[in-house]
Amino acid sequence: MSLTSALGAAMSGLNVSQAGIDVTSRNIANVGTPGYTRKVQQQTNLLAGGEGIGVRREAAQRQIDEFLQQQLRTSAAGSALLNVKSNMLGRIDKMFGAPNSNASIAGAISALATSLQELAGNPESDAARQSLLNEASNLAAKMNRMSDMIQDMRLEAERNIAAGVEQANALLQTIAAVNKQISQRQAGNLSVGDLQDKRDMAIDELSRLMDVKVVNRDDGSVTIFTSGGQLLLDRTPVELAFDERTQIDPGSTYENGGVGTIRLVSGSNAIDLIAAGAIRSGALAGYLEMRDKVLPQAQAQLDELAAQLALSLSEEQVASDPVTVAPAEGLEIDTSSMVAGNTISLTYTVGGVTQNVTIVRVDDASVLPLANDVTANPDDIVVGINFNQPMADIVADLQAALPAAVVVSNPAGGTLRFLDDGAAGTSNIVGLSATVTPSSLADGSTGLALFVDGGAGRIFSNSLDVPPQKVGFAARITINPALLANDDYLVAYDAGVPVGDATRPLDLLARLTSNSRTYSPSSGIGGAMTPFNGSVDEFARRLVSFQAAQSANAARDADAQQVVTSSLQDRFDAQTGVNIDDEMSNLLLLQNAYSANARVISTIQDLFNVLMSIGR
Repeated sequence: MSLTSALGAAMSGLNVSQAGIDVTSRNIANVGTPGYTRKVQQQTNLLAGGEGIGVRREAAQRQIDEFLQQQLRTSAAGSALLNVKSNMLGRIDKMFGAPNSNASIAGAISALATSLQELAGNPESDAARQSLLNEASNLAAKMNRMSDMIQDMRLEAERNIAAGVEQANALLQTIAAVNKQISQRQAGNLSVGDLQDKRDMAIDELSRLMDVKVVNRDDGSVTIFTSGGQLLLDRTPVELAFDERTQIDPGSTYENGGVGTIRLVSGSNAIDLIAAGAIRSGALAGYLEMRDKVLPQAQAQLDELAAQLALSLSEEQVASDPVTVAPAEGLEIDTSSMVAGNTISLTYTVGGVTQNVTIVRVDDASVLPLANDVTANPDDIVVGINFNQPMADIVADLQAALPAAVVVSNPAGGTLRFLDDGAAGTSNIVGLSATVTPSSLADGSTGLALFVDGGAGRIFSNSLDVPPQKVGFAARITINPALLANDDYLVAYDAGVPVGDATRPLDLLARLTSNSRTYSPSSGIGGAMTPFNGSVDEFARRLVSFQAAQSANAARDADAQQVVTSSLQDRFDAQTGVNIDDEMSNLLLLQNAYSANARVISTIQDLFNVLMSIGR
């Protein structure tokens, strides 16, 4: 080998050793740096055949288990989703209160029952009446605050979605920029390890926002999709858009456009990622689930409790009268006291088959027809009738909804008559009654509109007219202002009732704590075929227990998922993390190689000097 060739080999070995020392020192320096979990490793071999002493750097490359890396990202997305749910469900649980706690919503119902019991024991006591009104006011205010808190949490989720979308766009831009740099450097056979780490850190952060799939390309770049298959980044990133709302109320839903939606915008095309079910995990999915499902369910539970509380204390039953129009027989009922939301229960048989029908009064025809799940009764057929029209039209609509063997008529005023088919003998009218919500506080009935809808004193009748009265009722429920003006009505249910009469307080206590009611499965309590039945007091305690269980389950799920994520992270770090002992050993090897090549260069320089001196 000539001296020139030897010098070239030594210089090459020197440069390779220097590059290796640089990589190793960066690996050591980056230990403990947040987000730095990958090391750059080098394929090495000793130069042989007298070509110099050193370590040749054939390729600076990372050893990454891509399947494990995808598992880790998927698990991290799951952890982010469950952490969001656990945090917010914990706050909901705290808001509803602990089971058997006097500070819970169930405790507030119990406090109202206690005040009713005290009033029943001493109905003429001004102090007992004021105590009852105070407990009722406190209960209504508690429901108002809880409803406001639920909507505030939904708005918080909305803001976090907006922030997450903005962050995702920034990360996609970063990944696209680093993609380009990696492709360019790889084409020039230059090191890309640091850039790959930077890109991986951005993808890891993106995966905590939303579940993504990463596909590696031959040029070193990556393509990113949602788990649902929507393209997020190829050569250039798409744009995620979110039309954030600044106000949210109980009536604001994704379906009616009351909350924002995430759209994927690529050129002139736009995809609603929520409608497409593209965001299934990650923090964004967690906030979407809380905003659109979990928190609305909590609001529905609170609204159901408020509605049943108001109805249980105020509803009255209107009985029917038998009637014969020979040869037909049947029942008739006065509907003049009915308002929107009130119902008529009709039971008849045709051909020996019994059928229960619930006729619901509506004054807004746009809500018709009504679904069968409008009532919680799984065994009835629901018929919605617009009563805001002439009686002849009401009768016609009823007749159209019922079998021909059940004959409907209007003999006078607001009376509706239901007759069998007479001589044919194929039908029979079995039962007929109405449920109404009187506005009068002293009409002879022991029920009482203790709670009303808003400060104007509107009677709560569970009207289905737009907007449905139950939606957001917990935010509006308040004590009847007429009772604040005259608390005698807490006892006096009719003219001449003495102040010492305990009939009304005792009846109200039974309605609250003993009388069984059926609750809508839309609240998440009970099923469509097995709705929850019980007193208002029992339903309140069931809600508290439900939220406590939801919170505990979410916390356990989050902890379990974190164990999985941590285990995957440990496995990933073990494969890709920096080992100080190995790196120090490599550093000593590279330093020795550097020194050896430096000595070769020094020796060659001496030989050149000798040769030059011979020439002189």
